[in-house]
Amino acid sequence: MTLSGSRPAPSHVIAHLSDPHLIAGGGLLAGRIDTEAQLRKALARVEGSGERIDALVISGDLADSGDPAAYALLKEIVEPVVERLGCALVLTGGNHDERLPMARTLYGADTDAPQDTVTDVGGLRLIAMDSAVPGYHHGGFSDDQYAWLATELAQPSERGTILVIHHAPITYRSPVMQLLDFDAVDRLRDVLDGSDVRAVLSGHLHVTSFGTIGAVPVFVAGGVSYVDDLGAPRELLMGVDGPQSWNLIEVHADQVVGSVVPLEQHETWPALSDAVMEFMATVPDEEQREVFSRKRQ
Repeated sequence: MTLSGSRPAPSHVIAHLSDPHLIAGGGLLAGRIDTEAQLRKALARVEGSGERIDALVISGDLADSGDPAAYALLKEIVEPVVERLGCALVLTGGNHDERLPMARTLYGADTDAPQDTVTDVGGLRLIAMDSAVPGYHHGGFSDDQYAWLATELAQPSERGTILVIHHAPITYRSPVMQLLDFDAVDRLRDVLDGSDVRAVLSGHLHVTSFGTIGAVPVFVAGGVSYVDDLGAPRELLMGVDGPQSWNLIEVHADQVVGSVVPLEQHETWPALSDAVMEFMATVPDEEQREVFSRKRQ
């Protein structure tokens, strides 16, 4: 059946993953996590969602230690999925990545400069920027990066812009992780203020989180590899294997909506019976809301 709903479908759908921390050769992250299996599981959920994916975004910490073999493994895993989905691929580096091997393997560029990119997807501009500060784990942009971003944003895109960076420019509860924040958030806020940036997609925190930078919403994707245990005291930083997820980002004309998709495929059941679905198929579109919404006494 086809239900008309009350709003049009999104113009763009983005699968936002973060922090795969890939280790090549079968190594385990922290002696526990098979990062290759985790990324394959996440991408299987993306493909199995049935969504029309316009862009696959992976927002940093692609590899756990900057190993060239890990970036080659990333290409091996991701490129066939992107081809089957027929979508754009948007990547950015994180604090666990190293720019030179990442640039050589993923971009064919022999440079340690940040591989900041602009991707147009049907009028929606995705700007991906490497927020890793070389030699450190905290984040930020160089003066050149700020100048480049301001130049790009000076010309609005038809359907606006999504900014992709690794370090989330919002306040996180962990005092340990706050030592690794995005530096000079006020400066980034000033660049985004008045621009056509509609959302910032980030990672780094290994939790699903949401906030704002000025008037711009920030969506943080939970780690694909492992997750920070939010049930532990904030003074601790405890990893947990189980609630890993990715974010489904839906871009509408007037809003951007983020939803969380768990990596694990749990048991499901129909929320509506076959009888209800069959009956609704007989209801004209203009009457569906009245019929479906009205409470029965």
